[in-house]
Amino acid sequence: MSDDAATMRWDPYSLTSDADFNAFWRRHLDERPRRLLLVLGKGFDVRALETARRLRDLGADVDAWLLAFHNGQEETKLRRERTDRNATGLGKLFGASRIQEIDIDLGDPFSDPVATQKTYTKLRAAGDASAYDDVIVDISAMPRMVAMTSVAVLLYGLDQVRARDGRCVNLHVATAESVTADNNAGQGSLRDQVSFVQGFSGQLTAQTTKDLPHVWFPVLGENQAGRLDRIQEKIDPDEICPVVPFPSREPRRGDEIIYEHRDILFDTFQVEPRNILLACEYNPFEAYKQLFEAMDRYRRALNQLGGCKAFVSPLSSKLLSIAVLLACYDHVYGHVPGKRLTVGIPYVETAAYADPAQTEGEPFELYSMWVCGEWEVVVPPLGTT
Repeated sequence: MSDDAATMRWDPYSLTSDADFNAFWRRHLDERPRRLLLVLGKGFDVRALETARRLRDLGADVDAWLLAFHNGQEETKLRRERTDRNATGLGKLFGASRIQEIDIDLGDPFSDPVATQKTYTKLRAAGDASAYDDVIVDISAMPRMVAMTSVAVLLYGLDQVRARDGRCVNLHVATAESVTADNNAGQGSLRDQVSFVQGFSGQLTAQTTKDLPHVWFPVLGENQAGRLDRIQEKIDPDEICPVVPFPSREPRRGDEIIYEHRDILFDTFQVEPRNILLACEYNPFEAYKQLFEAMDRYRRALNQLGGCKAFVSPLSSKLLSIAVLLACYDHVYGHVPGKRLTVGIPYVETAAYADPAQTEGEPFELYSMWVCGEWEVVVPPLGTT
């Protein structure tokens, strides 16, 4: 190998789940007065307000940016009622004067995908997130590309603030995780085009790097054959390394996902079974490490031949989508010796949503990931691994 392995930023890490969520935030809020900015989606998901409720019950001083996304699709009665109920509920929690609604036009179902570009532009214009002590991005009710772009924009911005003037603003990512609730959120139809998270295009069309090998890591969930087909055709990978959730809450989930996609993976894509990777379903930081190290092995091996491009597709849970983003972000901006990977995050957005089949009582686990800020410059807090 021509250079050493890269250093991972999120090792150690700070992750709090469910039963410890309130204890972590109570301890965090008791340390000193803190102004919090909560960024969340104006959506129909039944889990949309769980983080907001918990913070309100703990007496947190919270302002909110409510991302109101729409794609030109006429809302059904059920989706409209649930979205309006969530928006009204947020106003009751914090007061209308503390909520800034940010309109994000996702484009109509037949236009080019613009979700990531619009989210990037709108968030940069929304205000100064660094004026707060803590920023929490609750991705529970956000479309995938809106969620990943929001976290990427805020993480990069707060990293720049720290590099420029040394101020540490904490960034947290929260989500009410439930595979069942995700699958019942209304799958709908897919767009024809593949889009990339803003800043992570993989330089797919760049002439200067067009001959570099393409390595693709599709992080798999259920019902993803349509996305797999579109993304594979777009990026034309030389090597495919499917990533399946394991360990998982359901011990056989990974096997069932592979079995569901066996035709497209093994017959159409000719994937080598030895290329299948595993990523922890319920710990995004462990999954991040598994992805980061796999990407780094290709970087070091292929740098001797001129380098390669790595593409990572978040086709699984919200937690694993954050793992994808962190792994890609760390390869682009982290401590990487020698030549860096060219990294892309391709995805196929939903064009039109079906009505959700979620019920109010569906179980979930609430996660809080401390992504940047004080934990990186002081002794790690209790609960940090």
